[in-house]
Amino acid sequence: MNHVNRNTLKGVTGEANMADYEPVNSQDWGQKKSKEGEYSLKNLDKDWHGVFMPHLHGVTETDRGKISNGKARAFEDIDEIDSRGTFQKAEVSKELKKMSRLELEGRLGITSNKVEDLLERAERRTAAMSTKNKTQKGEIKYKAFMEVVRDYRLTTEQESTLKNAVRVFAFVEEFSCKPPTFVMGFITLLELASFVYTSTYLYTTYEVPLTWTGPVPYCSALIYNPSRRWEIWRFASYMLVHIGIGHFVFNMIMQILVGVFLEMEQCGVLGSFKVLVVYMSGVLAGSLGTSLSDPATYLAGASGGVYALIAAHLATMALNWQEDGQIRIKKVVKKPITKIIRLSFIIILTLHDIGYAIYVRMYDPDNRTGFMGHLCGSLAGLTVGIFILDNRRVRTWEPVVQWMSLIIFIMFMATCVVWNVWGEEWSPGFFPPLDESLYEVGKCRNFEYM
Repeated sequence: MNHVNRNTLKGVTGEANMADYEPVNSQDWGQKKSKEGEYSLKNLDKDWHGVFMPHLHGVTETDRGKISNGKARAFEDIDEIDSRGTFQKAEVSKELKKMSRLELEGRLGITSNKVEDLLERAERRTAAMSTKNKTQKGEIKYKAFMEVVRDYRLTTEQESTLKNAVRVFAFVEEFSCKPPTFVMGFITLLELASFVYTSTYLYTTYEVPLTWTGPVPYCSALIYNPSRRWEIWRFASYMLVHIGIGHFVFNMIMQILVGVFLEMEQCGVLGSFKVLVVYMSGVLAGSLGTSLSDPATYLAGASGGVYALIAAHLATMALNWQEDGQIRIKKVVKKPITKIIRLSFIIILTLHDIGYAIYVRMYDPDNRTGFMGHLCGSLAGLTVGIFILDNRRVRTWEPVVQWMSLIIFIMFMATCVVWNVWGEEWSPGFFPPLDESLYEVGKCRNFEYM
């Protein structure tokens, strides 16, 4: 964090620099204590006052806590918090957004995507509290903000088991669609438009009906066709082509469930582009890997990207495993049950794919499902995800692992590219012969580019 006016706090992008803050009597959050004490304004004030102190206005010597003469101790803490004064919403919003994610979640007990929401709630509460002395627009009472934080912390941390279970699957509270998860939304809409167009074109022009398992758009200019490998866009554009309703629906459901939540977990617009990089790396790795393992196989569908997203969840969990267990905020998506659910989902899907691949090879040899594309997409999502996805606190050994992961991915991609360019010279017959007359003869002679 850069220097700001009024000797405000310095921040760090990695490990929090506590020396820049006013000393705080931190609590042992592992001890058993009543919820009333844990979330009292007094305890919350210990964490927040040092952060807000450079931004508070209207504080007098009396307001600084010298108000105990003749007053009951029960009201001293409340009076002292009430006398902290006010702060400017824009000023504090800017300050909090500069703080590291670990600092907000671990020390202050809120998530970065909730900052604006809490400030807006506090502004409304300030307006309701200020009946006599009207506050200016954008000015918030410190006590009102503390009350909002207390309510926020209590809302889901004391919920019933049923509500907690629902929140695990909904991934709410911790994640937010502000800004919207535009990357996964855009890709899904693009794939939907391509699927509808291709299906409509085949039916209206050639009376090829759409079914649950077909048709296979062999003649599409987007599908990965091993006989037209020089059309390099096919190594990526095959993700826009799907084989039947079932193939499309499954990929889109998985893409939305896995991709949107991963994008919501990343910070800001940059986080969305990180997810895009992970997704496209899986798409490219899926086609390039398949071109070497099953060189005669056509490839269609977004499975490479989907499996990359699934593996990326594993990557971000590995990067932030300890941080997730140490943060003070106890929102449900940071509870152990969420990690268990995510790991179970990945394990079950992996075992299903392996089992189904073995079954197909043994009992259904005509089935040309691109299992190697799934595997390569997963490995790409894992290696690229480890390197690029948000890491809340960088430990000394983590950069080594991250760079090694990137090097492994680059070496794999480079090997695939080199073999696609010169493999036929080194091993004649490895690839099917190139067919430049595909649309003049053979099965596609009656089809146009789609």
